[in-house]
Amino acid sequence: MTTIKNKVRICPFIYIVCLLLFAACSNEDNAGKDIPSATFSIAPERGQIEGEIQFTNASYGGSGNFTYVWDFGDGTTSTEENPKHVYNEKGIFVVSLTITDSSGRSNLYRKTIEITDKVVEKGDLTLLWTSSTHLAKLVSNSAALSPDEKTVYINSNDHILHSYDVTSGIEKWSFDMTDPSWGAQATGGSNMTPSVDTDGTIYIGTGDGSNGKLFAINPDGNKKWITFNDPTTGFWNKGNAANAKMRSVSPAFDDKYVYCGNGGSTGSMIAVDKTTGNRVSYLTNADGTSGPAGGVYAGPVISKQGMMYIMCTNYGMFGVAKATMAKDDNTFSPWAWRAFDSGLNSGCHASMAIDNEGNVYGMIYTSDLTTTIYSVASDGSVRWTTPIENTGKQDQGGVVIGTDGTVYTSLKSQGDMPGGIVALSAGGTIKWQYEISESVSSTPVIDKDGHILFGTERGNFYILDANGTDAIAVLDVAGAIANSESAYASEWAATQGKFWSSPVVDADGTIYVAITNTQDESKSLLVALSSKYVKGLPTTGWPMRAKDAQHTATVK
Repeated sequence: MTTIKNKVRICPFIYIVCLLLFAACSNEDNAGKDIPSATFSIAPERGQIEGEIQFTNASYGGSGNFTYVWDFGDGTTSTEENPKHVYNEKGIFVVSLTITDSSGRSNLYRKTIEITDKVVEKGDLTLLWTSSTHLAKLVSNSAALSPDEKTVYINSNDHILHSYDVTSGIEKWSFDMTDPSWGAQATGGSNMTPSVDTDGTIYIGTGDGSNGKLFAINPDGNKKWITFNDPTTGFWNKGNAANAKMRSVSPAFDDKYVYCGNGGSTGSMIAVDKTTGNRVSYLTNADGTSGPAGGVYAGPVISKQGMMYIMCTNYGMFGVAKATMAKDDNTFSPWAWRAFDSGLNSGCHASMAIDNEGNVYGMIYTSDLTTTIYSVASDGSVRWTTPIENTGKQDQGGVVIGTDGTVYTSLKSQGDMPGGIVALSAGGTIKWQYEISESVSSTPVIDKDGHILFGTERGNFYILDANGTDAIAVLDVAGAIANSESAYASEWAATQGKFWSSPVVDADGTIYVAITNTQDESKSLLVALSSKYVKGLPTTGWPMRAKDAQHTATVK
């Protein structure tokens, strides 16, 4: 009985305590709901000068209606619920919202917004995607497409070849060309542009300092073969092991061989068996004692008539019949002729182009610092030279040819002299010049409607009309990246890009080009652009660097 009485006496006490606790909790919940909580969203979260920013209130709690006091961090305020604001200076601004409910209770919320320089944007030109991985420093590296145009390839100065899906920019695989199991590591940069065979094999070299190598890589990203400095099977150096330097060139190929030039104290051009990667012939002087001095900095390019051309900086241009290189006895092949063997500056490495008659076109930089456009016939005779005076100079760009034979080239600005694009007739007469205060240091593209496409060292991408009179579209690509959904948007800002890479265009008109991040070159990217003005490539002429999107460098 005693136990039961104790329980009876305890239960009312527990019941009272529970009621008190419940009431306290209930009061706390109600009190929390009555407290006003300020918050808001910003769109876009990263803006640009003179661009409209939408601030959207998302505050909650409190009682009755709110009043709003916005401070945009630039000395201006607003009392609207969902104001819009335009910043006139770049920087990082702290935006605050103070709300007050009907009971006089207030709450403050702060958020920062970054405002960048105004993005240059004109006409229809859109960023489709950025690559899913970073590229390293870019010099003259340009992208190449697979034969089915489903994959885009590019390497950068870290000696890594990347493979990306063309629809999304997602990386499929990467290939590190510095694997120590392949011999002494290549030094210097990796500035070559890949070329892609009909079976999808990618040819690419690396190492512009020393220990240069030439690779054949299967479409799945596995090594097929490598050509190195073996004196018998690799790069040639008067019978000795060559310390090859792979410059800003692209390998060319035919049904049986790959042709590639290298720099170094004794440069050369070799023919390599496509199956084994072994050298089968090498280019020399008449008695086989020396290669083309200065090494190969442009080419090889191959004409419909079977001539091959290379440019060796200030040592001039060399021509050789492909048939003399296409042999399997691993002996020397003497060049047929040499042009511009004197009076050149060492900076001659612009990419070349060939017309249907076998004439080669290019750009040289003479010893008196004059940029000159030239045309050389298949027999080595100089057809014409045209100095481009009172303007910029030749840099890492090159020459392309339109369907009507018009020759186009790019120029780098210097001092107060403009850069831009120059168009010449097939006979060497200047037709027009599009001058801008920006440097064009890459090779332009001519699309099927004659538009001229190129990027500048300020990170602007241009589409000119066919007459060279107007830029129908311009886009600051770095600024577009900063305002995009890219995972790397925060690493970019307007005017923070530079184009040294030449663009590539596919059959549908999509543009692929690599852009250097000028604040951190290790965060460079490949991008895809789209424009209603660009509908694909012409079927004739030489519309881009190394002829086409696979960089075959051959007129067929």
